[in-house]
Amino acid sequence: MDGRQIKINKIHTEPTIEHKSHKNGGRKFIISIFIFLIFFLGLFSYRVYVSGNYFSFSYNAKESISQSEVKILIFGDMMLDRNVRNVINKIGFDEFFKDIQYLVRSADISVVNLEGPFTTYPSITADRKNKTLQFTFDPALAPKLATFGFDILGLANNHTLNFGRSGLEQTRRYIGNVGMIYYGEPLNKDEISTVVTRNGIRIAFVGFHEFNYVNFENVFAEIARLRPDVDVLIVTPHWGVEYQKEPTAKMTEWAQKFIDSGADMVIGTHPHIVGDVGVYKGKKIYYSLGNFVFDQYFSEDTMKGLAVSIDIEKINDLSGKQPGKVNIDYIDIPLRIDRDGVRVDKKLQFPTL
Repeated sequence: MDGRQIKINKIHTEPTIEHKSHKNGGRKFIISIFIFLIFFLGLFSYRVYVSGNYFSFSYNAKESISQSEVKILIFGDMMLDRNVRNVINKIGFDEFFKDIQYLVRSADISVVNLEGPFTTYPSITADRKNKTLQFTFDPALAPKLATFGFDILGLANNHTLNFGRSGLEQTRRYIGNVGMIYYGEPLNKDEISTVVTRNGIRIAFVGFHEFNYVNFENVFAEIARLRPDVDVLIVTPHWGVEYQKEPTAKMTEWAQKFIDSGADMVIGTHPHIVGDVGVYKGKKIYYSLGNFVFDQYFSEDTMKGLAVSIDIEKINDLSGKQPGKVNIDYIDIPLRIDRDGVRVDKKLQFPTL
């Protein structure tokens, strides 16, 4: 019966009134007709009077449909060394991030690009005299990020190897030990993806790093490999030209190839400012989310960032007659980054498609 059910619930009783048997037989025939109509025509509800009793018949077509939802929040570049380290040490982690806590915890999955490693090596940039772009983050911040509500950290960027393979391995351990997940690798070589399931929806995250200029083909192969087994596939490339809003020709080419390979969306980082937004074959491309946590206070553009809230709805036909359907909606959330921390900036608006 295609998984459909007819519910018959007694809802009211009145004093019984006797009738002749041929009339009772007629009523039974009428009830049979009602049941036939309800079952085959999908009537929502009907009430009938039988021998002094009211009965309610109902059929809900939605019982053959399964629906689930998940909300993902993706941020741009997070750098926790240099002057950010100094500010957090001065005012505290909670104070620095307090204005976005509600935002992070409102999501089922919160994702950020970790622009450097967690290591036990001492900082060489905290005195702000050393201009070397070599970052290391205090490992004590890893459990704070996890408790705050961050779930997944991307490692496919140009600072993850600032302290070599040792720094990368330490980073992976510190992330894993506090229950967070990492994905992406600066050489596009191994552990470049992760798959998580929330509310019955399988989501793949695939990292891509441009600036070591190696193993690009691994990323496209990974997208194709994962595509049949997930509901949504997100590629997060670290690419482009610093402080340039417009995508390069190569970025556009790669974005389209990601989508042709099976990506549902492309969400990029690295330029330190919010970039253009595009659409290809109905799929969204954010070329750069800009900074999330950084100490680039020298311009308005570098003190603006963008978080993207992604609402995913999966609808399954339990009868098996129709294929499952996934709907994706986006909300752009403008951010402000300065010496007081990071917060939602309701004054800022970014063009989107």
